[in-house]
Amino acid sequence: MRIGTQVLFGALAFSSLVTSGWSQSGGTSRPTPIPNPPPQPLPRPQDSTFDQTRIKLESNSPKPVRRAADEGTCFLPPLTAIHSPTVTVANLQIAAKAKKEYAGACSALTDKKYEAAEGHLRKAVKEDSKYPAAWVTLGQLLAAQQKTGEARDACAQALTGDANYLHAYLCLADISGREQNWDEMLKLSSRAIELDPTNDCVAYGLNAAANLNLHKLPEAERSALKAIDIDKKHTDPRIYFLLAQIYEAKGDRTGEAEQLREYLKFANPDDSAMVKRYLSQLEGRQK
Repeated sequence: MRIGTQVLFGALAFSSLVTSGWSQSGGTSRPTPIPNPPPQPLPRPQDSTFDQTRIKLESNSPKPVRRAADEGTCFLPPLTAIHSPTVTVANLQIAAKAKKEYAGACSALTDKKYEAAEGHLRKAVKEDSKYPAAWVTLGQLLAAQQKTGEARDACAQALTGDANYLHAYLCLADISGREQNWDEMLKLSSRAIELDPTNDCVAYGLNAAANLNLHKLPEAERSALKAIDIDKKHTDPRIYFLLAQIYEAKGDRTGEAEQLREYLKFANPDDSAMVKRYLSQLEGRQK
């Protein structure tokens, strides 16, 4: 189940985790890329039998959300699910011209003017090369365009302004998931958890996805459950989808079905049709 990209969740986790379209060839499902894909559902191990037709969990356009806890930022999924009360000092010390360009980028993103948003973001980091939020948003926007190398460089640049900038580690972990570099995804998401172990459901979702793909199922389950515990508002129901994958890999069909039902409580109806069909088949086999 790829959390939007490539990734999760995208996490998650879910983060950002190929994409929503699938074609049939010789009886085997193969991914069909879509332009400018959003973060996809979290990836699953190759030998998992869980759903053979991936599910689209986001629209085809990035959806920025302003967060009161870090006023003036406009990150893309999965980073929009973070509810940390921390405001980074580096972002508070940014030059006024750079902040103006970043605000222009946020407005352009809201209006789905992605080329304009990218232009504003590039001007923002030119005005202030140590603007972590601008680098991360630029990295996410480039990643949505499948410019993975440039996206990674942008998110890494955020760390030059603040070596402990949480969102940079999450952005890099999401990109690692897109590349199926699970060891790196695990390392980066673990660092994000160290920085904020109590508020960051995205880091736990990405960490769960990495552990699942590394076949570390107990660790994957613990991280997924922690993400659910933190995300009390069910900002990203894809974590239930991921946890269902974990239980499927463990052979726990009862747990798998339970998590799919939880996912369906909060998922967009347009995104849940495939899961309903799969759940119906799963329940039929349990009878």
